Parts: sequence; structure tokens; C-alpha cells
Amino acid sequence: MRDKFLKDIGKLNIPQEMKNAISLDILSGSNETFWEYKKDFEPLLVLLESGSPFSLPDENIKGKISFGISENGIEAGFNNKDCHVLIAGQTGTGKSVLLKIIFSEALINNDEDEKIICWLFVKAQDMRSLLKINKDILVATFNEIKLNPLEPVEGMKEAEWASVFADLWIQAFRLYEGSKGFLVECLNSLYSKNKDTGYYPSLIDLYYYIRAMKFPLVSRNARYQESVLNRLGGMIHGSLSSVFDCSRGHAKDLISNHAIFEILYLTSEQQVFIVNYLLSYLFYHKMIHENNLRHFAGIDDANLIFDKSYELRPDLGLPIIHHLLTTVRKNKINIFCASQTPHQLGSSIHGNSFAKIMFSLSDGFDNEFMFKSMGIKDEEQKAYCYKLKPREMVVKFSSRFQEPFILNVPEVKL
Repeated sequence: MRDKFLKDIGKLNIPQEMKNAISLDILSGSNETFWEYKKDFEPLLVLLESGSPFSLPDENIKGKISFGISENGIEAGFNNKDCHVLIAGQTGTGKSVLLKIIFSEALINNDEDEKIICWLFVKAQDMRSLLKINKDILVATFNEIKLNPLEPVEGMKEAEWASVFADLWIQAFRLYEGSKGFLVECLNSLYSKNKDTGYYPSLIDLYYYIRAMKFPLVSRNARYQESVLNRLGGMIHGSLSSVFDCSRGHAKDLISNHAIFEILYLTSEQQVFIVNYLLSYLFYHKMIHENNLRHFAGIDDANLIFDKSYELRPDLGLPIIHHLLTTVRKNKINIFCASQTPHQLGSSIHGNSFAKIMFSLSDGFDNEFMFKSMGIKDEEQKAYCYKLKPREMVVKFSSRFQEPFILNVPEVKL
């Protein structure tokens, strides 16, 4: 008990001289200095008795985008340049509320040098409450929005975009390298065919162009053709058929607008493709066209995009989202990912997050995985993580204050 008390004294934000004096009294059995400081020290004793075994943070955890209150009453927050956040927790622990708080703060951020544009990819309609903060948010339900994934980012060559699209396509639909080469060849041929028309081919044009090709039934190209047509047919004949029926889409217009993309009615493959496509389009657009906009992109179910199985395909190499995470910081894009099963996430998000946030997790394997990811080795801290209350979280920053600490999500109504 004495050893724990001495250890906890070292975590408190009190002058070092007082810590040394109190520790010396406890070790020697004397109480003189303790009683001398009792009046000033009593509030801290109360905190010590009711608090967690984690370090109490200092003022360095503050930031422009506040999102929680520490045990010693300090508001924690992100700054614009703090890149990428991983949020892990089981259902009902506060992940969605935390995303709402972060993005509501971002929506009212009035930095003259850098305006924040918010994009959210969600599987529910509860984020529409952000409209109370800012009415100028597009809620995209994929009924009226138009997208043409074959339309290159302005300033990119068609052949360059064909390679990007092929990567997005085969990763979303889990095709193989041979199909990728076949798809790139067909795309470049279709672009060349439409060069003088002034129109970009759509996914529907690509489908019928590939379907019209003739190959011997036993050839490799016939198998590649069948695989690509199977996936294309599911996209253009399903719920997204009206979305892709265009030569020029709205992707360019979305760059400067807040948007909530409700992807709940899409298949898992469609969700992966849409999220990767829009983030890739945003990345390449900002890489070519510099502006004073910073984008916050929130993904409510990150496992779809950052599934570690994508990183285990040696024929594909690292997924495109991995490359984006390692380079988007200089393009002013911050990714916020929420997950219920963090052990299923790839190394890209774990290795590139400025902040890792852990709510209560029901699976012990997930807990152990997050302990390693956040560098939590103390056994008392680990035991406390298994008893986290709703809206209580453990946070680890990669800079400013590098010890894990406890935060509480404040009560808010949106």
C-alpha cells in the first residue's frame, strides 16, 4: 500500500519539493511534513483515493478541438496538425458521441488561416444532428448524388487515374493481379476511344465495352473478363446504378463542402469502394491543387477500410489507404477511425495515429492488442481498463504528453 501511495504521489501535479518531503516522511515514519502540507494536499488526496492508476496529464494535452475532460479537470484536445485518430470500443461506450463532439467542434472552428471541412462515413442516421451546428452539410444517401469513378482528378492524366482506379477496384472486390492488368488495359483503350468526344466514360460504358470483347473461352483474358464483368454488373445494376450513370460527377464539388455519407444500405464491397474512392480523389485533388482547406474525415466502422487481411495479400502489396495514411498529413487530411474490434485492423492505422483512444472492450484479445498498441505495461493500469465506465476512455498521444491518461466524454446534447 505504501509503495502504491509513493508511486501515485509521483503522478500528481504538485511541486517536486512537496513530493520529496511527503515521500521522505512516509518512508521514515514521520508525519511532520505531511501535516504541514495537509491543507494544500487534501484535495489531491481525495483525487488519489478515487482516481485511476494512470498519470494525471498537464496543460500540454490541450488543443483547439476539445473532446474530453481529464481526472484533474484539464480539457484535452487536438490541434489541426495532429494527424489521425484511432477510437476503439464496444457498442454503447461512447464512440459515436465522441465523433459527434470532435466534428461539432471542427464545424465551428473559425481559423482564418485554415478552414476545416468535415466528411463523415457512417452506417446510421444519428450524425444528422450535426445539422443543428451547421446547416450547410450535405447528407449523401446515394439517391441523388452523382459519381463517376472513371473521371480523373483535374490535372491528372487519364492513364495515371486508370492505375489508381484499378487499385481501388481490385482491393474493394478482392480480385487478383491479372484482373488488374486487364482492367487497366481496357480503361486506357476506352479513354482513347472517347478522347475526341469531350466526355469521360462511365462505369456503365466500361461494362458494355468489356462485355463486347471476344476471347477464346479457355484463354486467361476470358477469365479476367468474367471476373471484372461480374463485379461491374453488381455495381451498375444494383442500388448505385443511378449514382454512376454520368460522365462528370459531383466529386470535385464535394471538396469544399461538409458532407455526411450514409453508406448503411450499400454492400460491404460497395462501402469499401466508395470510401476509398472519395478519400483517394480528395488526396490527389489536394496534392495537385493547394488551398487553405483542412479535411477531417471520420469513418464510423474502420474495419471495412483498414481490415488487416488487405495487408496480407502479397500479390497486391499494401492497400491504397495505407499509402494515403502515410502521406496525407502534408495534404491536410486528418482521418478519424472508430472500431469495435481493433485487433482486426491493419498496421497502417495503428502505426500512423497521433492519438489512440480506448473505451471499454468486451474481448480480452482486443484489450491486450490495444495495450500493446498504446504501450500500456503497468498491471494496475491494465486491470483498470477492464473496468472502464461508459464514456470513460484511456488516451495515448504520440507527442505533447506521451503517457496514457484517463478522459471522460462530457455530457452534450446536439
